[in-house]
Amino acid sequence: MMEYTIRKIHIKENFSIADELVGELHLSEKEMNPNTADWPMIRENYLRFMAECEEEDDGTFLIAEAEGQAIGFIFGYIEERDDSNFELGNADDLYISEGYVKPEYRKQGIYSALNAAFEEGYKDYSIRRIYRFTLCSNHTMQSWLAKQGFSPVRVMYEKWL
Repeated sequence: MMEYTIRKIHIKENFSIADELVGELHLSEKEMNPNTADWPMIRENYLRFMAECEEEDDGTFLIAEAEGQAIGFIFGYIEERDDSNFELGNADDLYISEGYVKPEYRKQGIYSALNAAFEEGYKDYSIRRIYRFTLCSNHTMQSWLAKQGFSPVRVMYEKWL
């Protein structure tokens, strides 16, 4: 079993690490969804948005490292419940918006460890649910999510014009 560590970083202070990992995730998603914009087109604004979520919405960016290299990450933040919500519960939602492990490090439990550390980091918050999105074509992630206790609730349909 490969040895790795997990630690929290701040996007603004570790921009190159966040850029590399989120950029690789973006390329991976583009392979599954051709309507994904090219990373250089959205890179600056997307990383700025993530940094704002980190600062303003109690966001967390965790990385897994092996041999001095970042090999995977998970990112998410708190979405406060508001009075327009029509679902049960009075607590906030924890949204996991991004996650990725480099292909050569997959199938070693790294993403599961990142997810467990991420959820542990919010154990003292008042959270009613954790939610995330994945592409319909990402069957590997769907299977993993089911094993972690997640279940599909809504399916989003798109019509590109």
